[in-house]
Amino acid sequence: MKLKYLLFSILLLSSLAGCEKDSVYRGFYEGMKDRERIVHPSSGPMHQEQPSYDEYKREREKSLKKDGDER
Repeated sequence: MKLKYLLFSILLLSSLAGCEKDSVYRGFYEGMKDRERIVHPSSGPMHQEQPSYDEYKREREKSLKKDGDER
């Protein structure tokens, strides 16, 4: 009986994790962007702001599609 609940819980958690994959990637990207800004501060005008996660994702998908078309 306990094994059924354990298996059900594992299945439920894994399905929820799949639904939230994009938010996990977004959080990771934003965290790395913040870390980079803290570790390598720049006050000069040459400092380039990193794109938002949505911009990054669009550019990545466009690049992957272009690479797939070339093959």
